[in-house]
Amino acid sequence: PEAAVGVLVVDTGLTGDHARCPQLVRVRGDLETAERDADGLLRQYAGHGTFIAGVLAAVAPHTDITVSNALNDAGAILESEFGGLLLDAAEQAGWPALISLSAGTSTGGDEGLLGLERFMAELLDHPGTLLVAAAGNNGNDIPFFPAAYAAKPRYAKAVLSVGALRGDGEGHACFSNHGRWVDVYAPGERLTGPLTGFDAPVPYVYQHSSYDACRHDGDYSCTCRFPAHSGLLSADGETSPTEPERVEFTGYARWSGTSFATPLVAAMVAAHMVAHKETDPRRARRDLLAAHKKETAEVRGRRAPALRPPTWRPVGSSAEEA
Repeated sequence: PEAAVGVLVVDTGLTGDHARCPQLVRVRGDLETAERDADGLLRQYAGHGTFIAGVLAAVAPHTDITVSNALNDAGAILESEFGGLLLDAAEQAGWPALISLSAGTSTGGDEGLLGLERFMAELLDHPGTLLVAAAGNNGNDIPFFPAAYAAKPRYAKAVLSVGALRGDGEGHACFSNHGRWVDVYAPGERLTGPLTGFDAPVPYVYQHSSYDACRHDGDYSCTCRFPAHSGLLSADGETSPTEPERVEFTGYARWSGTSFATPLVAAMVAAHMVAHKETDPRRARRDLLAAHKKETAEVRGRRAPALRPPTWRPVGSSAEEA
């Protein structure tokens, strides 16, 4: 067999029972530091890194996947620390062919993040590494970094920015950030992947209620509204007047976000490298997009590049999800 392509997922880490999932038996890395709260409930972003690793493994099984828990605080990280955490994770992994990053932030402009300067400089010094980064879930066109570095000529070959397609794959997901700085869109709504509960069911209480209308002016059955559920907080952020719903995970989950479109694209780059015996991930990125140049999706009135893996199938009608 061909040598596996190295992929580093910088995220929350792996759930403790991930190895019980056949899809993840070859995945290695750090465990999450705190999956559950004091009441034994799954924390809001627990399993994020495990789900991402599952997406990667499903689309590109011949990958050497390592998951870092450098971002175990799930977004509660100072900008001054963000770049250092990314740099440390990349160095510890030996700057693999691909880094899948489903995190970032906007600055209100397009100047980038001061806290990422060292990491981005090192990325340029490691031409054998491609950063595949999520465009973010704010439903706007404000540059989201580090994904938005893809639009800057200096970094264009080193960064591949990824937005999310809705469940039918025909247009962008309502929550997905968009703009000329997003290189490509991939399925990111209602994806199925491993989470936790492979040993025993793990309880979870919804944090937020669903909305009566889309938060981002979506005109389809988006995840803002379906499946309908009540959470600890209502749509306006106030305490929910109804009892929050409780579910139990028994292995797999369905999740939406540019967080999950991103590893899907990283996996397609990795699969292209294996299939074509390509050792340069940046060249593989170029060739993969060129091979799929006729594939597009509707994004805010224009056609944008899209990647849809051959194993993906459209999902999600309101009737199905309700």
